[in-house]
Amino acid sequence: MMEMTHTDNIRVLIIDDHKIVADALSAVLEDSGDIQVVARVSKPDDIVSAITEHRPDVVICDLEMPGGDPLDRAAEGIAQSNGSKLLVLTAYPTDAHIARAIQMRVGGFLTKHEPAEAVVDGIRAVHSGHAIYSDEVRDRMTADKTSSQAELKVLTLTPRELSVVRLVAQGMTTVQIAEAIHRSPKTIDNQISSALTKTNSTNRVELSRWAIREGLVKA
Repeated sequence: MMEMTHTDNIRVLIIDDHKIVADALSAVLEDSGDIQVVARVSKPDDIVSAITEHRPDVVICDLEMPGGDPLDRAAEGIAQSNGSKLLVLTAYPTDAHIARAIQMRVGGFLTKHEPAEAVVDGIRAVHSGHAIYSDEVRDRMTADKTSSQAELKVLTLTPRELSVVRLVAQGMTTVQIAEAIHRSPKTIDNQISSALTKTNSTNRVELSRWAIREGLVKA
């Protein structure tokens, strides 16, 4: 963990294990004029103590880190830090990641494909209490015309459909899946058909690619 010493208006803590990324982000934020990087954390085990010690206004959290789940650790620290806001910054905005972040009520979700000024503006927005999402993230959300609540494809799948999709992506046939989860082949076919519709996939190959892309299974 690297601690910074000077003072600015918005106190930020960065969670990222890639030093080049953390260095570049720190430089951009320090040049903004109203943001101070109070600490940087590169190990999951240090996250909770860093947040509770520095009590930042905004915690910027990557989602992929060896040795533990940084988002869970960040949420744990924030629960003890009296009002810190959480902003996800990741290179992998999968439906599964976005759905989880929304369920955890994060303040914002930005991708590392954003220009530097968008990240700075995102921090200011989250600090002010506004929800902020990258266009890339919003494109993955489909708004129901009869509802004001946005919904992600992965959230439309039932738990059983998710299980079946994972098995399809592993190359299992309908009969094999039916035997594995003790359901009839007809039931499995119906669940696959439903998953195809909900994910806008035209066949099992596309469904498998979607599952791999969204991190439901490993390639």
